[in-house]
Amino acid sequence: MSATPFLIFPWQRAFLPDLKAMLEECSGGRPGSALLIVPHNRPWRYLLQLYAQEGGPRLLPKVLTLSEMVKIWRSGASDAPLHTANLLDRVALLHGCVQSLTGEDAALSARFARMDMALFLPWGLRLAALLEEMLGQGLEAADLAYVENEVAATAAALLGALGRIGRAYLKALDERQWTTPGLDQYMAGRHASQIPPLLVPAPDRPVLVAGFSVLTGTEDRLLRALWRAGAHICLHSDPALAGNAPAHWACAEHAAWLRRWQARARLALEPDPQEAAHKPRLSFFAGYDCHSQLQALRGTLADKPDAATPSTAVVLTDSALLMPVLHHLPDKDVNVSMGYPLPRSPLNRLLDALLRLQAGRSEDGRYYWRDLLQCLRHPYLNMLKADDADGRSLPLCDALRRLENLVRTGSRFVDLPTLADECRAALPEPLAALFSRCLSVMLDAVSAARTTADMAECLRGICDFLLDYGGEMWRHFPLDAEAMYRLMRHAEPILRETCLAQTPFPPTVLHGITRQVLEQERVPFEAEPLTGLQVLGMLETRLLHFERVLIVDATDDKLPGNPAQDPLLPDSLRQVLGLPDARRRERTAAHTLYRLCAGADEVHFFWQEGISRSALFDGKKSRSRFVEQLIWEEEQRRGALLAPGEAPLAAARCTVRATQTRPKSLERRAGLDAAVQKLLREPLSATRLDVYLQCPLRFAWQYLCRLAPQREINEGDDPAAVGICIHNTLRALYEPYLHKEVRRGDISMETVRARFYEALEAADLRRLLPADSCLMLETAAPLRLERFLAQQPESTLILALEEKLTADLALNGRSYAFTGTLDRLDRRDGQLHVLDYKTGGIKRHDGGLWTDAPFFQKVALACAPEQDASPEALFEELRERLPSLQLPCYLSMLMAGKMGNPGDAALVELKEDGAEIPLFGGLADEDLAEALGYCDLSLALVLRHLESAPHFAARPDRHCAWCPYAGLCAA
Repeated sequence: MSATPFLIFPWQRAFLPDLKAMLEECSGGRPGSALLIVPHNRPWRYLLQLYAQEGGPRLLPKVLTLSEMVKIWRSGASDAPLHTANLLDRVALLHGCVQSLTGEDAALSARFARMDMALFLPWGLRLAALLEEMLGQGLEAADLAYVENEVAATAAALLGALGRIGRAYLKALDERQWTTPGLDQYMAGRHASQIPPLLVPAPDRPVLVAGFSVLTGTEDRLLRALWRAGAHICLHSDPALAGNAPAHWACAEHAAWLRRWQARARLALEPDPQEAAHKPRLSFFAGYDCHSQLQALRGTLADKPDAATPSTAVVLTDSALLMPVLHHLPDKDVNVSMGYPLPRSPLNRLLDALLRLQAGRSEDGRYYWRDLLQCLRHPYLNMLKADDADGRSLPLCDALRRLENLVRTGSRFVDLPTLADECRAALPEPLAALFSRCLSVMLDAVSAARTTADMAECLRGICDFLLDYGGEMWRHFPLDAEAMYRLMRHAEPILRETCLAQTPFPPTVLHGITRQVLEQERVPFEAEPLTGLQVLGMLETRLLHFERVLIVDATDDKLPGNPAQDPLLPDSLRQVLGLPDARRRERTAAHTLYRLCAGADEVHFFWQEGISRSALFDGKKSRSRFVEQLIWEEEQRRGALLAPGEAPLAAARCTVRATQTRPKSLERRAGLDAAVQKLLREPLSATRLDVYLQCPLRFAWQYLCRLAPQREINEGDDPAAVGICIHNTLRALYEPYLHKEVRRGDISMETVRARFYEALEAADLRRLLPADSCLMLETAAPLRLERFLAQQPESTLILALEEKLTADLALNGRSYAFTGTLDRLDRRDGQLHVLDYKTGGIKRHDGGLWTDAPFFQKVALACAPEQDASPEALFEELRERLPSLQLPCYLSMLMAGKMGNPGDAALVELKEDGAEIPLFGGLADEDLAEALGYCDLSLALVLRHLESAPHFAARPDRHCAWCPYAGLCAA
């Protein structure tokens, strides 16, 4: 056993200055002769700054990260240089290993004998990760039997042969002279006793190992070998480890480390009672969402600028929070020292949109319109431009908007070559060339890719295209430029240089491989300068010291974090193989957090809490168990529970205001008044007046302001198209009887079905409607038409079908032109009878309206030519009692056109049983005459209100759900 005790550096003090002093002491004032081994390279920047502050030239200590140390150790244990196999290479080797074992293992044979690479890929990725972790722990894989009740049958087959697969895998790597990071650790651990000369401690070459907390199996072997050879183990931990007092529970791994190596520990510094009693000032803030905690973070930073506390760190538990946090910081000149996931970059969103576009392509090569628009609208493409002969910039967005307009007016699946040719013909030559290359690089190349090598070429082509036509744009977007660099220099070579590069894959599998490669990449930052506000991840804080720490999103699913469920090896089986479980992860996170807090002057925690869901912005989470302990300790000190809102436990306050109950309205001004007068000089229709009756504001948007609704391809039910199909069916059924008498039973069901399917084919509804809607329509429509025919009178004379009507009506002392189309006009009992087919729901009118003489007397007075006030109350009453003016309008037009003696009119409710809902309902002759006059008064009242209303107010109702202008009312 080495006589060198572990050096305990109190975690209440900054570690690196003390470590620098220890380097000076161990090296006899010659730090250039010392070797320092640390977990990662970030602390070296801070050490450089400490040495730079001394001034003067001098040799600096050699610093190695753990991975660099392993490579040196591994190179000494190998006779020849080895190629590091990437993830796809490992999956390919494992596929071959599993296939070779299917002849001797019935369980493997049943699941994997005929499984090609496309199906094996998801399991291969999990298996490669498991074997890599076992090698890193210095463990040899062993068969794990009798786990059928713990995992799925496919996973059980792999675990049952895990040892044999692992041995075959290592043999295959050795035959190809390949290695992996895990195998490097494993082989270095096997040769731990053979310390490379560069790493051997000596009196004139001290070796210090600093900043470690939890070790893997191979790390334990390698560092123990160095320690036995005389290396100094430096732990930044609870100073109680060097005494007899119990240490903090987060330092349990350090205590276990000492026991495992049977080592002694001593304090590296003389204890300072004041430092030992140091406790940081804690504050807590519970928000209701991500933005509330970020707003509180901004306020906390603004309360004490960085000039007052030069050492401040904003610590993120989730790298996805980086961009929202940067937007909320009061000072944008910050140092970011954490990787940003490439999958969250705009570049990856473009690539993902392109892959989803190909995945949704139809068998005949047509693209789904929504996926295509997602690609056409991406900011990268819309910022590109080409120059014409005169040096003028021609933005690509002009061509993309033109193509988008063509897509939006087409069908759900787009014939892109046809639309592209139509769009290209209207563009100037330089822009047309840029447009063609855009479609070729973004769409054609990706759709033609069959192998990972092809996909690598696609990624290279996309980056080259963006760089060629982006100009100086990328200088203003450094994060995007760095993401492109990572794509070209890291992701693309993995796809190109794998042993699977020439293996054809189905598009779905190829896209999955590409996404897996992209998900491994992170966009790095320069991490300079080291002063001022620092933004970093939890792992990046190891060995570092800050006076002021602000920890964002301190929720339990991020700190310590919940490991993702592994379908191959769940957490309950990890200890069976000797692998660390979730408790090990928790201890690592605990030491990182409590070490960071122990040396700080003040620590602020921010989180969102509520129901347990995981989503960055919308989900409500629960605070971390570490935060719970700190709050509990504060409550123990106070002897009372902390209530939310009581310092130091603050909570977000949200002011809730009542929504505005007054309906939105549009004031009638000169422009709108002129539009009204112009509209009244044109032929009016019952459809337009019904819109005004339903909602005057929608009428103003649609007919006065002439705002066209957003054109969108309908992917759901299309009631209008179905209504036209049914109308065409009924017209075809009754056309043979035009000007003839038709009796109930003359039209057979065979004829009904034949005419319906003809109309269905003519309307192309099988393509336009969803499959389930079309199936229901084909089943229900003939049955409802049969019910309609059963409700028809015994005999009727068909006078007109789809008849166009025009008439001038004298209303309010002036003449108005009206137009409309009758669905059907019958003669029954010597009178004209108007029928209007309705395939949707019908809002029934008040049956007592047509005998309410006092009401219409008031209407007549209000519509007198000398009156100019708006009849608001009468109009509102009419709206409630008469939902539609269609039938009254037709009857008034028939009387004005002297086409005959009208008797009644009815709506036919085809949606239900096909019954006729009459307007008048069998009035006596004298009442009928008055009711026909009331039809004119109803039209006159609506027109008078339209001419004189001071504003156009919304009438909220169920119709708002499908109103195309609902967004304007909500604005």
